[in-house]
Amino acid sequence: MRSAVTFGLLQLAGLALGQTYTVDPPTTAPADTIQDCTNWVIGEAGQTCESIASDYWIDVSQLYRYNPSLRNGCNIVTGTSYCVEENWGIPPPEPSTTTSTTPTSTANPTPTPTQPGGMVPGCTKFYFVKPTDTCSSVLATNGLTISQLYALNPGVGSNCAGLWLEVYLCVAGPTPSGPVTTTSSTSTSTAIPTGPNGIATPTPTMPPSIVSNCNKFYFVEPGTSCSAVLSNNGITLAQLFAWNSGVGADCSGMWANVHLCVGVIGGPTTTSTTSTSTGIPTGPNGIATPTPTQPPSIVSNCNKFYFVQQGTSCNAVLSANGITLAQLFAWNSGVGADCSGMWANVHLCVGVIGGGGGPTTTSRTTTTTTTPGNGITTPTPTQPPSIVSNCNKFYFVQPGTGCSTVLSVNGISLAQLYAWNSGVGADCSGMWAGVHLCVGVIGGAPAPTTTTRTTTTTTRGNGVATPTPTQPGMVTNCKTFYKVGSGDTCDTITSKTSVSRANLLRWNTQLGSSCNVWLDYYLCIAVL
Repeated sequence: MRSAVTFGLLQLAGLALGQTYTVDPPTTAPADTIQDCTNWVIGEAGQTCESIASDYWIDVSQLYRYNPSLRNGCNIVTGTSYCVEENWGIPPPEPSTTTSTTPTSTANPTPTPTQPGGMVPGCTKFYFVKPTDTCSSVLATNGLTISQLYALNPGVGSNCAGLWLEVYLCVAGPTPSGPVTTTSSTSTSTAIPTGPNGIATPTPTMPPSIVSNCNKFYFVEPGTSCSAVLSNNGITLAQLFAWNSGVGADCSGMWANVHLCVGVIGGPTTTSTTSTSTGIPTGPNGIATPTPTQPPSIVSNCNKFYFVQQGTSCNAVLSANGITLAQLFAWNSGVGADCSGMWANVHLCVGVIGGGGGPTTTSRTTTTTTTPGNGITTPTPTQPPSIVSNCNKFYFVQPGTGCSTVLSVNGISLAQLYAWNSGVGADCSGMWAGVHLCVGVIGGAPAPTTTTRTTTTTTRGNGVATPTPTQPGMVTNCKTFYKVGSGDTCDTITSKTSVSRANLLRWNTQLGSSCNVWLDYYLCIAVL
């Protein structure tokens, strides 16, 4: 049903009061758009009729038929809605010259595309799987169990591993075990006895199944981390995996909006869920080891521990404990060589029996050591995992410093920064704060003394005047540019320019998945 707000907007846009659509457009649509439209696209800068038709699996001729306003020159207006599907994708019936006495079918038409693998005949309700959906969100939104979803859509598989995005699922209809209906999409669970243990088990549970002797459950709210589940319930990762096999040994398979088993009949009981740890002897070393520890395990000869509070960064851990990333990785393999696997709300090993471990002081001042061979004093800590051995110039990265600032201040290129500090990555997304970068090497070209960058304009082979400096990786057919200002992010830029994030990444190929924009550099926001 069209809301009063939408109706008012359409009036203001000058559309006829009687103009209605099968599915309302998200923004204003041209008045000559077909009324039996069931899917829309909002026009963006740089789009063409051919690109829209390709993206939505239709012919350009169909796009013109749905949107007569595009026939003359395909003038796509940014922010205007255009139809890309008629009648749920079902071809309109051919005109008939005979009178039929067959009763009109009341079955719901099936929209397309549908989940591969088929769906049950006679489906009465459909759900379009959005790009941001997960199997658990589909179940929660439609009040289904995974077994019901599987019965209605065999292609998703019994553990939902076959679920596709941007297709229609059946979420209500007949199944071999009887009709499936949905009445609520709330997360409130109906407890039902499961198996012979007599324990009321809420649904949905973690796929593919939980153990049959579970007697304690925990509902995973969206955004809950695995470490929070362990900490809140006073259990180990090994126990969570043993009782919920689908989470995986490293907890990478844990779902949101499902119930986990966090206790079993005859199993250990927990009396506290606070972050205060109870020391227990671990192994033969006689050291009291707090729990939980960083998964999957820490070294057995650990004698010093550090609890990771929410929001603590990896370099903060290294600085507070006076250790290197190599040591942290050696004693806590789960953090990974680049520290990307470090958990919050767990204890890390930051010292071992017989060696290693930071100094007793917790204050961290920059100290210098002599690097063998080159005679240059090297400040610490440096950018992990290491810098080149012939470095002779260093730059300390203050919190909040952007990659472009480092390059500009030191008069170096991104290629040089990456060559001398491999951990920053080719797109600079791995640069750390609170560490020293190498910004010059023995025998290398000296950096210029000036740090002022002047904007210039050059004309490329495509005839378009291109301002400089440009973000590395810009496409060669760019026609419109945007200069990154202070405080700009991908989100603010897309909002200001009405360019989609996908196009921004497509036309500026080295932004990376983290969309690392550089201050005072030009981005491409439209192409020829």
